[in-house]
Amino acid sequence: MSALPTCEPPVGSDKIRYLVFVQGKWRWRPTAAMKRHGFHLVTFGRTLTDADRLKALALNRDWDQARRGIAVPKREFPVGSVGDGYSRVSAMRATDRKARGVKWTSEQASRDDWPRAWKWLGPVFGDTDPRTIEPETMQDFRARIAAKVSDSEAFRTIKVWRALWKKMAVMGYCDLERDPSLANVNTAPPPRDAVWTDHEVKRLVQRAWRLDYRGLAACMAVAWDSQFSPVDTRTLTPAQRRQDVAGSFYAVDRAKTGRAAAGTLSQWAEAILQAYLHWLDVELMENAPIFRTRHILPTIKGGRSYLPRPYTKDKLGKDFAVVRADLFGDDEKRLLSDMRRSGTVEAFAGGAEPGGVSVKMANTLAASSRLQKTYNPVNVATVRQVDEAREVGRARIREQKAVESVTAPVRKVSRIVGRSTQVLEKTGGSDGARTRDLRRDRPAL
Repeated sequence: MSALPTCEPPVGSDKIRYLVFVQGKWRWRPTAAMKRHGFHLVTFGRTLTDADRLKALALNRDWDQARRGIAVPKREFPVGSVGDGYSRVSAMRATDRKARGVKWTSEQASRDDWPRAWKWLGPVFGDTDPRTIEPETMQDFRARIAAKVSDSEAFRTIKVWRALWKKMAVMGYCDLERDPSLANVNTAPPPRDAVWTDHEVKRLVQRAWRLDYRGLAACMAVAWDSQFSPVDTRTLTPAQRRQDVAGSFYAVDRAKTGRAAAGTLSQWAEAILQAYLHWLDVELMENAPIFRTRHILPTIKGGRSYLPRPYTKDKLGKDFAVVRADLFGDDEKRLLSDMRRSGTVEAFAGGAEPGGVSVKMANTLAASSRLQKTYNPVNVATVRQVDEAREVGRARIREQKAVESVTAPVRKVSRIVGRSTQVLEKTGGSDGARTRDLRRDRPAL
């Protein structure tokens, strides 16, 4: 274990409240009561600087005022600054959502890129006149984010900056054509391309069930058939269940976009779900989440009992990682969210149309999202057509993998004829052991 890093305080050596060293970094960690007042975790570096201490002390003063009922004054940015423009734009966005009757859930609010990007933009450009920012400054700013976090985080931040610049230009803060970030390329990081096969998913479900992660097993089965995202799957409730002549499905409003979606289930997923509900042996309320953690009992060394509780985002990911590592090893890095993409690969392999896949996934996958929403609303029949295409595509993918596994690679064999060397292309062994079962009149197994 590495020793706790030391640092010389500017005045005295008193310990600052809520300032802890966790996972290799100094952090100001608020309690649950503080979070209810709007305080959140603040992460510093491995070495605590004087500026970090002053910020932690300022946060403590704000908390002292908040718990005494004294309103903490909001920071006021200079008129005409980037921070002033951001404050006005944020207020306008909130007013626009309210006028349209849109009420964000906590999941949707957590996915908003604007506050996420402002955590980087605010401390650097909040008090700055946007017309004084140089392209070199933006280039260094993006490079620091990419080095400290990731290229994806840097891309998101610059993307929000460019949207903010356009709105500030309309409000007269700056010139539209003089955005300093446009002098540098903001290349989007390559998207994920990992996919699961139907056989692998069914092995994961089976292993999760045998390891007593039965809520996770049912959650994976439903996620695979419905192509719901992990957040939409783990928050399913009995009230969202529907039935038609072809079977059961779940009707939801997506947590990310709020668009309506229908998730159909096959007989396999339905059987897994019913077996899990029978094992759960409780009658769930209509609005209670279905999928829950496993029941943990005390061991011979003691400990406490943990009853099954609804899956959270972190717990679902951790339990999935345990099952994945037990089945495929620690080197496997594919995620539960990759199942959504895998279903799309199957559907297109089976000849599904982009419009139908867009309906099933409740996104703007089709070329014209506006026409898609206008003329092709959520239709369970269309969703079931995509399910049939997935079956066809699944069979084609399975056949392709079977052919790849039984076909021996072509290798070159030289044969000396007199003084010349004749190169032949040959498949399999010289005695035909590898090829005798691959006759033209016999199907490859």
